[in-house]
Amino acid sequence: MPSIITGDDKAQITTSYSYSNLDTRVLTSGVWKKQKDLDTTQTLRLEGAHIFNDRYQAGLSIPVLTKNQEGLAGGEASGLGDAQALVGYEYLPDWDYNPWRPKGIGFLTLIAPTGSSQYDSDTLYTNRGRGFWSLGAGTILTKNWVQWDVLGTVEIHKRFAKTVNNENFQGEVTPGWGHSIAIGGGYNFQNLRLGTSLSWNNEDAITDGGKNIYTFDKERYATLAILASYTFQQNWAGTLSYADQTLLGDPTNTTLSKTVSLMLQKRWAR
Repeated sequence: MPSIITGDDKAQITTSYSYSNLDTRVLTSGVWKKQKDLDTTQTLRLEGAHIFNDRYQAGLSIPVLTKNQEGLAGGEASGLGDAQALVGYEYLPDWDYNPWRPKGIGFLTLIAPTGSSQYDSDTLYTNRGRGFWSLGAGTILTKNWVQWDVLGTVEIHKRFAKTVNNENFQGEVTPGWGHSIAIGGGYNFQNLRLGTSLSWNNEDAITDGGKNIYTFDKERYATLAILASYTFQQNWAGTLSYADQTLLGDPTNTTLSKTVSLMLQKRWAR
């Protein structure tokens, strides 16, 4: 989910901490290889979004990552990850509280390669980003029925080519398109909400345009998450979640992780 306001608030600021443990590497052949050495990522993320001109909004997300990889080629490194900016528009408002029609918000995202990537360093533990500028578009649909709520997200993005010049490769690297689909829902017990979500992510193959042209395989994985949120006084909310990428889907050419996250959010009503 991008940093976007889906409720009736005018602004929100979110800070979150997550601890992710790499569990499995999935090869392009479909073979799963269990990770033997400890490989963890800690992420501290600051996000904000604000409504302007009634139905428009803008958001920003800035992550700081600390990666720790054991083994002969391992080490520890910290730094900025890929930053994301967003603009959104509520094209389907829920002014008349229709019992079936959802609220719809469309958005555009821009991801900047502010984190180091595999094209900048030979050591995996220093990789904190994808390495490409990316432009995306999508929509979020939400609906509430008394205690129940559901949401769905569809997003498509394009990563742009870059020129790489290091010891191992000189030339242009061209990524393809990517997309993600997510569904989720929850039940509210007054101030407590229990929910779950399932997302599917796909990235097209990356073309290596150096001396020996080579096309990497596409990347595919699914993430199942469960979460519990509690709303405090004055529009403060805390969320504890667990996400697992090893349970569902047909992953390929990717790494699968298990992640625990804690989020604190402050919202301002309109």
